[in-house]
Amino acid sequence: MKKSLLFLFGLFSLWSFALINFKGVPVFSIVEAQQKTQPLTGKKVKTEKPVTIKRNAVTTVLPVAQYPLPKGSQWSYLDNGSDQGATGWNQLTFDNSAWAAGAAPLGYGDPVATTISYGPSSTNKYITSYFSRDIQIDLNTIGDEVEFGLRRDDGAIVYVNGVEVFRNNMPAGTVNYLTNSASIVDGADEKRYFTTYLPKSVFQNGVNRVSVEIHNRDQTSSDISFDMYIRDKAPDYVCVEDHIACFTSIAPTSQTPVMIIPQEHRFQMLFKQGTAYMDGSGTVPGNHDFTGYIPSVGATSSALGHLSVNHENNPGGVSIVDIALNQDPANPLWVVNNSRKVDFSNTALVKTERNCSGGVTPWGTIITAEEATTSGDSNGDGYQDVGWLVEINPATASVVNYGNGTHEKLWAMGRMNHENIVVSADGVTAYYGEDGGTHCTYKFVANTPNNFSSGTLYVLKMDLALSNDEPSSATATWVQVPNTTQAERNNVTTAAAALGGTNFNGVEDCEISPIDGKIYFASKGKNRVYRFKDNGTTVSEFETFVGGKSYPITTANGVVTENWADGNDNLAFDDHGNLWVVQDGGLNYIWVVRPNHTQSDPKVMIHSSMPAGSEPTGLTFTPDYKYGFFSVQHPSGSNQAQPDATQSNVIFNASAALVFSNKDFLGQQQNLSTNPVVALNSEIQVYPNPTKGLVTLSLNEEADKNLKIEVYDFLGRKVYAKETQTTGINQKETIDLSGFKGEQLVIIQVETGDTKQIYKVLKKDN
Repeated sequence: MKKSLLFLFGLFSLWSFALINFKGVPVFSIVEAQQKTQPLTGKKVKTEKPVTIKRNAVTTVLPVAQYPLPKGSQWSYLDNGSDQGATGWNQLTFDNSAWAAGAAPLGYGDPVATTISYGPSSTNKYITSYFSRDIQIDLNTIGDEVEFGLRRDDGAIVYVNGVEVFRNNMPAGTVNYLTNSASIVDGADEKRYFTTYLPKSVFQNGVNRVSVEIHNRDQTSSDISFDMYIRDKAPDYVCVEDHIACFTSIAPTSQTPVMIIPQEHRFQMLFKQGTAYMDGSGTVPGNHDFTGYIPSVGATSSALGHLSVNHENNPGGVSIVDIALNQDPANPLWVVNNSRKVDFSNTALVKTERNCSGGVTPWGTIITAEEATTSGDSNGDGYQDVGWLVEINPATASVVNYGNGTHEKLWAMGRMNHENIVVSADGVTAYYGEDGGTHCTYKFVANTPNNFSSGTLYVLKMDLALSNDEPSSATATWVQVPNTTQAERNNVTTAAAALGGTNFNGVEDCEISPIDGKIYFASKGKNRVYRFKDNGTTVSEFETFVGGKSYPITTANGVVTENWADGNDNLAFDDHGNLWVVQDGGLNYIWVVRPNHTQSDPKVMIHSSMPAGSEPTGLTFTPDYKYGFFSVQHPSGSNQAQPDATQSNVIFNASAALVFSNKDFLGQQQNLSTNPVVALNSEIQVYPNPTKGLVTLSLNEEADKNLKIEVYDFLGRKVYAKETQTTGINQKETIDLSGFKGEQLVIIQVETGDTKQIYKVLKKDN
């Protein structure tokens, strides 16, 4: 009797956690359903979480989702091949509690998180499957435009509260549960998310039901899949005049005997192979690679610093070039004050090999990467000589000492074919990858901020395998890699591979976006730049950001299509969130990708094409982002002369490092006394600056001119606009910046007639 009471009490407890549809199922089946291990993930189902539960017709009701809805969310689904056309299945009032539920992507035939049924016959599969999810919407807080990202194999129709809002790869007109998709979806398109932008008015305030019917191409198709995300549409990118990423894309081209850059930019050659080091220590070697700028006066100096240049040779090397921007407003140019090499040839370090990529730390040092794992421990210290990251103090051109009485490489970060590194702003976390060996992506968490001599190492493992070089799901896990002993540090790649680290076929560079904080990394072999959100022990929102397809390019002569091709190498973000992609193969371009780019709504530009025989390497910016630096590696010896910003001819016939910028900031300027834009500055006063809120524009302009005032935040987003007419002397226009939270710089652009002027105003809270 006591046993029966305890059993009933346990049953009542289970019932209290979930809505259960018994449908005549034995009690023991309910308990089994609550404890079922999810397929593929290995995670135990818990009743208080939204989970996949479908055993012997036992189902649960998913809780209402909160906006925005991420990839990989839970969806209710019906996969029995029935005709739901007349049932009202997509209405909010429809009772779908008998449906199963599972995490996306859902489907069969390819790697999925939840496998659905195609019916009893593999040659007569169900054509249509149904999915729905309730989502809470507050119309006062979401954006005016909403982005639906749909992954569909093959076709889909999407409804909100029973109303069709769009369809994708489906025929027009009336369809039913036997209607095939309009075309076959194959390859990478099976995993891509196709975006549709809709006004927020498609929703009602409160709970909404989003419903999707997925149609297969025919009864014998090998696969089907579905996932969807819903979020605010990213703001349109607006170019602020004179910003380094505001240029006209060059036209696609094969390599020529000269370097091609945008018409708005100039370049200046700084540091070339074969010249003498200024400290008398020898001749500059070639194969210039990673190029890092480090301010020499505080963290914000953009006019005085060190340029660190890797040399991808054997033995390898790093040069430190001390540079300064002259103060001539009529002809701003960079001056090289000194150049010298870093000395790695001591007993403790032995040497470096193939110094390929690297990174700049927040505390003002350079980390150079050895892209080689040549065996040998010539000094008998227990560590293999080659295959490490090495930290350099650019002010002294020497390897950093960690207080152990000898020079050291960064042993704890592991030995591998290192390619790159990026460090978080707090100096604790680093991300890097291997180009060769495991081809994995790694994370290192330091024990002490700004000191990477000790810490914990992890390798990235996707929860589902890549398919057609596209992620099958948006989630991954960080798996700890042993790195305490010398033997473990020498062999981290063997351990990482055994732990299931995902092979990305050449991880070239990792960077952290200043916009969304996501981690971006380039895969050379898969011709893509991936990105993800790091949640600590897990990863979410993993996706292809750019690459693997062709893009429309808007040039001065119209729109043309260019293939992304291969060779993704160094990455760099500017302060507006534009991703600069340096391509060391394929087309040897430098690309620029806008922050609001998506694969189905691309925003891609070509910045430059390298001279014949060469590839661009490294990319870095000054703290004010007026100037960028990169190197040109191994160009042809027969290239032609071309003028740089000094108005002298230079030839890319050997590896060289250079600086580029908008014409307003580099090289000979226009006659300032006759420049109408500068003259306008005397007619407009902007005050107070800094401001706590209100800003006044005082104008003394001829009356009845068109007056246009626009304000942009520091990300380049337009946040204020006004169009009116000038009224004459002592005209006052007021702008309220009190809505900006925190201290930040805003840009005010004023147009009167056909002249334009830009003002930078600092908004402070107190």
